[in-house]
Amino acid sequence: MNNKLHKNAVKSWVIARSIGAIIFLIISLFAFYITKYKFQIHWVISGEKYILILIMIIEGLAIIDAVIYPLLEYKQWIYEVTSDKIDFTEGIFTIKRTIIPIIRIQHIKVNQGPINSKLGLADIEIFTAGGEHKIPNIEIKVAEDISEYLNKKIKEKVEEFDEENINL
Repeated sequence: MNNKLHKNAVKSWVIARSIGAIIFLIISLFAFYITKYKFQIHWVISGEKYILILIMIIEGLAIIDAVIYPLLEYKQWIYEVTSDKIDFTEGIFTIKRTIIPIIRIQHIKVNQGPINSKLGLADIEIFTAGGEHKIPNIEIKVAEDISEYLNKKIKEKVEEFDEENINL
């Protein structure tokens, strides 16, 4: 059975990316102001117009990333947890499917940042020898249930593996 992320995932992504866009705008305009007026660095003839245009283009892309991409991203995100694997699909332009056998999981972490905390969401971080994988923005209760289920399954798989090796 395929599961979707919680509907508040879109809100979480929009808020987080909007904060990033606002911070970028403030820092870039502040840096422009400081270099022009405080340090008296004058841009090449009419160069300041191009710098401001560049800042606005980057800010426009950041706004698109904050408003449109979360909707597209939400539609693509599907995850499934079974007795022997975790399977999830993500992406916007390039769809990436990841399958993690439970026997390969080293540990699991349920992480909840300030935005997700306000929205009642959490991320499940799955660590393997090959790296870290994340299923974002799941309802906190569901994330804890999945974490407990996976920990139980990992323990069962390890015990099965140990029994097989003892009998050799």
